[in-house]
Amino acid sequence: MSQAIGRRLFLGGLVGAAGLLVLGDGLPRALRTWLEAPLGELSPGDGFHFYSVTGAIPAWDRRSWRLTVDGLVGRPLALGLDELAALPPAEVRADFHCVTGWSVAAVRWQGVRLGEVVARARPLARARALRFESADGAYVDYLDLATAARPSVLLALGMNGSPLRPERGAPVRLLVPFYYGYKSVKWLRRISLVASPGTGYWEARGYDPDARIRG
Repeated sequence: MSQAIGRRLFLGGLVGAAGLLVLGDGLPRALRTWLEAPLGELSPGDGFHFYSVTGAIPAWDRRSWRLTVDGLVGRPLALGLDELAALPPAEVRADFHCVTGWSVAAVRWQGVRLGEVVARARPLARARALRFESADGAYVDYLDLATAARPSVLLALGMNGSPLRPERGAPVRLLVPFYYGYKSVKWLRRISLVASPGTGYWEARGYDPDARIRG
């Protein structure tokens, strides 16, 4: 893969073929503060590289931000950060692997289970997949419902005990710990239940729809 393509890659979730799910008594205090952080430097020494398919980080306002859950549901949702943070908390610890070849060991992600949120929207019987939309206006990806319901799949609100930084996907990102990062959509703004999976941003550009880590 060329350097040029690598710089444009979308950085998403973390990978751990056997990611460990840890439930706590509550989200760390810092996650409940939910102050919008300034952009700061894009690589703050945490081992991650920054990628954006648009070359920018979407702006957001804590007071008006909502995560929309719609599509084939009986109860559409529009959840603010406080509503998400009030759901049962979960933590996933796993190594993060980017498809371009770099990784970060033993990252801790705090958030809520995706399956918890989807269940509250009351999926209709014909719903078979989820479509995830980034606030960057360009990036989309899909998961089948069975994968999305796995307990280690999170809507991540924080990393290593602190709120997500903007370059890591704040305010909320998808986390699929057993897939390569391009499946874990940053700057998440909409989840739509659909009848079947479509083609994600990178799959349309030649990436394997099966993003599982092998070996």
